[in-house]
Amino acid sequence: MWYFSYRPEALSDYTDERRLLQHAEVAAPDRPRPRALRAVQIPFAHAATLRRCAVLRAFQITGVIPALIARRRFGVPFVTSYGFWYGSLSDPGPKRLLKSVVERIGLRRAAAVIATTESLRARAARLAVRVEVIPNGVDTRHFAPSLSERKPHPDGRRRVLYVGRLSAEKNLSALVLAAAMLERRVPVHLIMAGDGPLRATLAAEAAAASVPLELLGVVDQRVLPAVYAAADAFVLASFTEGHPKVLLEAMSAGLPCVASDCDGNRSLIAPGRTGLLFDARRPEELAARLESVLTQKDLAGELGQAARELIVTHYDLGALVEREISLIREVAGGRT
Repeated sequence: MWYFSYRPEALSDYTDERRLLQHAEVAAPDRPRPRALRAVQIPFAHAATLRRCAVLRAFQITGVIPALIARRRFGVPFVTSYGFWYGSLSDPGPKRLLKSVVERIGLRRAAAVIATTESLRARAARLAVRVEVIPNGVDTRHFAPSLSERKPHPDGRRRVLYVGRLSAEKNLSALVLAAAMLERRVPVHLIMAGDGPLRATLAAEAAAASVPLELLGVVDQRVLPAVYAAADAFVLASFTEGHPKVLLEAMSAGLPCVASDCDGNRSLIAPGRTGLLFDARRPEELAARLESVLTQKDLAGELGQAARELIVTHYDLGALVEREISLIREVAGGRT
């Protein structure tokens, strides 16, 4: 197996597992390059390797670009993910138009498309010849409820966690505002794991609102379960989501989750059963939902338990990976 990377790196940077190092190889650039340039360069810089591939597995829109070129040059079929309506990711303008065009071409040319939700399957099916629904998954053994009772925060505040990119579409200012609204009733300590362009802005907003905010930066996946285990609640306030892996992780960890009422979050949360939803444009609703899970112990426990059961039953990573492997082998067919 070859992994065509967009940056200088080696597999040994991430693992020392012997079998993986024997059977997988990273094809990486010799120095950092712009993503768009690297996407076009891959089919030419690694032409000999691509010719040997029975099938390509493309991720995200930039992953489709080299797959399309390789299909044209070498006849290698590809399977691509469709975990988001990519044409809506950018602000209106040339970049958004380009993403929409690449999305349409990628869906039309793919031998198979993996959609993460039913709504995305329906959208992809307008263009693609074959669409399979295989949702994102989570290692339910790794992300599991804490066996020990959460220790109170030294200052007595309840810990509210967010994991992900610190950017505008994640609507994190609403979380800071909701925490400020709760200050007199249920004081909270916000924890944000991740990085992004709004890091300094969010720190300033929290300071101005007198809301304690802990910015952890990017957290290694191996220690991330401990971050979930230390939290009292999880919030995902995004304006839009595809099929959010961080929500899967939080639910698998048995946390009571409060999420914005958008397609991706609705695909996982049944309001009042596996979590609570709120209008992303109404911080006061977020504050009310947070107050409920932070002050009603029975409710928080029931939501966390039901969320965990849902993830274990339908979103276990091992079972979903087996389905994806079967699809990729089927597309590869007799190619060697």
